[in-house]
Amino acid sequence: MSSQELPQGVSAGAISLVFGHPDAGTLPVDDLHAAAEAVLHGPQARLALAYGPELGAPALVEYLIGKLNGEEGLGLTPDRMMIVPGSTGAVDMIARLYAGRDGVVLVEAPTYQDALHVFRDHGADVRSAPVDDDGIVVEALEEQLAALRREAKPPRLLYTVPNFQNPAGVTATTARREAVVKLAREQGFLIVEDDVYRDLAFEGDVPPSLYALANGQGVLRIGSFSKIVAPGLSVGWLIGEPTHIQRCVDCGVLQMGGGANPFAAHVIAEYCRAGRLEPHIAGLRQVYRERCKVALAALEKHMPRGVTWTRPRGGFFVWLTLPEGVSVGPVREAARRQGVLFAPGTNFFANGGGERNLRLAFSFVSPDEIGRGVEILGRVIRKVATG
Repeated sequence: MSSQELPQGVSAGAISLVFGHPDAGTLPVDDLHAAAEAVLHGPQARLALAYGPELGAPALVEYLIGKLNGEEGLGLTPDRMMIVPGSTGAVDMIARLYAGRDGVVLVEAPTYQDALHVFRDHGADVRSAPVDDDGIVVEALEEQLAALRREAKPPRLLYTVPNFQNPAGVTATTARREAVVKLAREQGFLIVEDDVYRDLAFEGDVPPSLYALANGQGVLRIGSFSKIVAPGLSVGWLIGEPTHIQRCVDCGVLQMGGGANPFAAHVIAEYCRAGRLEPHIAGLRQVYRERCKVALAALEKHMPRGVTWTRPRGGFFVWLTLPEGVSVGPVREAARRQGVLFAPGTNFFANGGGERNLRLAFSFVSPDEIGRGVEILGRVIRKVATG
């Protein structure tokens, strides 16, 4: 395979702990092949290959409403959901329609680096509040809101990843979520809940979503099949109040091109209706539970004194904090020379920070590679720390 053919985040001969991608070995190729065949040979074939309705493939909307209502009791109706071209497409659309140039967007510190990129692409004024093991720190968020009031710049959006956060791996408590919903109602900003990891819990229960706690008001919640089926299909969903969904449906991109990825959406609907999704998710949870255990055990064994890390209960990521006096830049370069790649913490902060942090993604590489990569990284940190 040439370098041009390698997946994103992969370098030949290196242990790539960079990107939170599903392991290629978990992708349900045979089941998706069967689903695609069924679509192409079925009565919906021509509809699947044509421009689709702006809300998305009806069969997939129907399936998702049944799934989310059954699992969470959300009481969703078809006017509260649309299919989107993955979470990236949803964040881009929301940023374009609701933030715009110079609009204030609140984010967590740290937060998902590609969401930061999207908000900056649209010229948004991005401000942040820190995250700890229980999620966004509400007191710091209140301080940021007070500062914005003094500037006469009310925020338009709060972007949050409440479950198994990318990059920190932490999960917001119910109390923190309730406090955020209360602040949003009081101060009139919209919450964008990026909830793509919810199905990948491998320890304990997942708290109610912000959408659920808000009774569906003032929250746009994003889900995606990229983490639980296949990222190459680029299909996700967005739920919110009917007025917000209609605003998104009326945007120029959808009016010009129709609904998101109609053929892929029909294939996923067929895959789900055949009963393939739930057992596949159960298998993924087992895979990622084991890899997380390997990563945490390796960190315990190989990290030098002074290094700390989060202990995720789901998702793809562990967040490391380096000892005082050790910055991530030299560690990253030395690890790269040893064939280990990771994401530096500085990429995940909107307003500076992360110089002593790094993110390890354990989802994409084998348990053996995780162990070797963490061992090498531990040696590198120890050498950089001691000069």
